[in-house]
Amino acid sequence: MDERSTDQRRKAFVMALTDMDRYWGELFGDEVYYDLNYSDLFTRMWLEREREFRKTQLYDLMPKVSHRTAVKYVQRAIDEGLLVERVDPDDLRSKRVSMSAALVSRIEEFLDYSLEVFGTGPFTATAISA
Repeated sequence: MDERSTDQRRKAFVMALTDMDRYWGELFGDEVYYDLNYSDLFTRMWLEREREFRKTQLYDLMPKVSHRTAVKYVQRAIDEGLLVERVDPDDLRSKRVSMSAALVSRIEEFLDYSLEVFGTGPFTATAISA
Protein backbone atom coordinates (compact mmCIF):
# COMPACT_ATOMS: atom_id res chain seq x y z
CA MET A 1 0.00 0.00 0.00
CA ASP A 2 1.47 3.37 -0.96
CA GLU A 3 1.89 6.34 1.37
CA ARG A 4 -0.95 8.31 -0.24
CA SER A 5 -3.56 5.59 0.29
CA THR A 6 -2.27 4.97 3.81
CA ASP A 7 -2.69 8.67 4.57
CA GLN A 8 -6.22 8.63 3.10
CA ARG A 9 -7.15 5.69 5.31
CA ARG A 10 -5.77 7.48 8.36
CA LYS A 11 -7.77 10.61 7.55
CA ALA A 12 -10.91 8.55 7.04
CA PHE A 13 -10.34 6.88 10.39
CA VAL A 14 -9.97 10.25 12.15
CA MET A 15 -13.15 11.49 10.47
CA ALA A 16 -15.01 8.37 11.63
CA LEU A 17 -13.75 8.88 15.20
CA THR A 18 -14.87 12.50 15.07
CA ASP A 19 -18.28 11.46 13.79
CA MET A 20 -18.58 8.83 16.50
CA ASP A 21 -17.70 11.41 19.19
CA ARG A 22 -20.26 13.83 17.77
CA TYR A 23 -22.95 11.16 17.93
CA TRP A 24 -22.06 10.30 21.55
CA GLY A 25 -22.56 13.97 22.37
CA GLU A 26 -25.93 14.04 20.63
CA LEU A 27 -27.12 11.01 22.58
CA PHE A 28 -26.10 12.37 25.98
CA GLY A 29 -26.57 16.09 25.41
CA ASP A 30 -24.77 17.28 28.52
CA GLU A 31 -21.12 18.13 27.85
CA VAL A 32 -20.17 16.44 31.12
CA TYR A 33 -20.75 13.07 29.46
CA TYR A 34 -18.27 13.83 26.66
CA ASP A 35 -15.61 12.76 29.17
CA LEU A 36 -14.00 9.48 28.11
CA ASN A 37 -14.26 8.22 31.66
CA TYR A 38 -18.04 8.10 31.30
CA SER A 39 -17.55 6.19 28.07
CA ASP A 40 -15.34 3.73 29.96
CA LEU A 41 -17.90 3.38 32.73
CA PHE A 42 -20.99 3.01 30.56
CA THR A 43 -19.52 0.72 27.90
CA ARG A 44 -17.84 -1.54 30.45
CA MET A 45 -21.09 -1.78 32.38
CA TRP A 46 -22.87 -2.56 29.11
CA LEU A 47 -20.58 -5.56 28.61
CA GLU A 48 -22.16 -6.99 31.76
CA ARG A 49 -25.50 -5.20 31.53
CA GLU A 50 -27.45 -7.98 33.24
CA ARG A 51 -25.29 -7.59 36.32
CA GLU A 52 -25.85 -5.39 39.34
CA PHE A 53 -22.53 -3.99 40.47
CA ARG A 54 -21.56 -3.07 43.97
CA LYS A 55 -21.25 0.67 43.91
CA THR A 56 -17.59 0.42 44.86
CA GLN A 57 -16.89 -1.90 41.90
CA LEU A 58 -17.86 0.83 39.47
CA TYR A 59 -14.89 2.95 40.43
CA ASP A 60 -12.56 0.32 38.97
CA LEU A 61 -14.30 0.73 35.61
CA MET A 62 -12.80 4.22 35.36
CA PRO A 63 -9.08 3.53 35.79
CA LYS A 64 -7.90 6.91 34.49
CA VAL A 65 -9.39 8.98 37.32
CA SER A 66 -8.84 9.06 41.05
CA HIS A 67 -11.16 7.19 43.38
CA ARG A 68 -12.63 10.49 44.58
CA THR A 69 -13.39 11.62 41.02
CA ALA A 70 -14.90 8.24 40.15
CA VAL A 71 -17.22 8.53 43.17
CA LYS A 72 -18.43 11.92 41.89
CA TYR A 73 -18.92 10.63 38.35
CA VAL A 74 -20.93 7.61 39.47
CA GLN A 75 -23.06 9.70 41.81
CA ARG A 76 -23.84 12.21 39.06
CA ALA A 77 -24.98 9.41 36.74
CA ILE A 78 -27.18 8.03 39.55
CA ASP A 79 -28.61 11.47 40.34
CA GLU A 80 -29.48 12.00 36.67
CA GLY A 81 -31.16 8.60 36.36
CA LEU A 82 -28.65 7.00 33.99
CA LEU A 83 -27.67 4.51 36.66
CA VAL A 84 -30.11 2.90 39.08
CA GLU A 85 -29.05 2.43 42.70
CA ARG A 86 -30.72 0.15 45.22
CA VAL A 87 -29.91 -1.33 48.61
CA ASP A 88 -28.20 -4.71 48.42
CA PRO A 89 -30.65 -7.19 50.01
CA ASP A 90 -27.73 -9.42 51.07
CA ASP A 91 -25.87 -6.57 52.79
CA LEU A 92 -28.05 -3.63 53.78
CA ARG A 93 -24.96 -1.47 54.22
CA SER A 94 -24.07 -1.81 50.54
CA LYS A 95 -25.60 -0.44 47.35
CA ARG A 96 -26.07 -2.19 44.02
CA VAL A 97 -26.02 -0.22 40.80
CA SER A 98 -27.23 -1.14 37.33
CA MET A 99 -27.81 0.63 34.06
CA SER A 100 -31.18 2.22 33.49
CA ALA A 101 -33.14 0.90 30.51
CA ALA A 102 -32.69 4.31 28.88
CA LEU A 103 -28.90 4.13 29.27
CA VAL A 104 -28.76 0.61 27.83
CA SER A 105 -30.76 1.86 24.86
CA ARG A 106 -28.46 4.87 24.33
CA ILE A 107 -25.31 2.77 24.53
CA GLU A 108 -26.71 0.23 22.07
CA GLU A 109 -27.74 3.02 19.71
CA PHE A 110 -24.22 4.46 19.97
CA LEU A 111 -22.60 1.07 19.35
CA ASP A 112 -24.82 0.36 16.34
CA TYR A 113 -24.04 3.78 14.89
CA SER A 114 -20.30 3.29 15.47
CA LEU A 115 -20.36 -0.13 13.83
CA GLU A 116 -22.08 1.42 10.83
CA VAL A 117 -19.55 4.27 10.60
CA PHE A 118 -16.53 2.01 10.98
CA GLY A 119 -17.98 -0.74 8.82
CA THR A 120 -18.18 1.43 5.72
CA GLY A 121 -14.90 3.37 5.74
CA PRO A 122 -11.80 2.83 3.60
CA PHE A 123 -9.95 1.52 6.66
CA THR A 124 -12.12 -1.60 7.03
CA ALA A 125 -10.82 -5.13 6.56
CA THR A 126 -12.65 -5.37 3.22
CA ALA A 127 -11.08 -2.18 1.92
CA ILE A 128 -7.63 -3.19 3.18
CA SER A 129 -7.69 -6.56 1.41
CA ALA A 130 -8.98 -5.06 -1.86
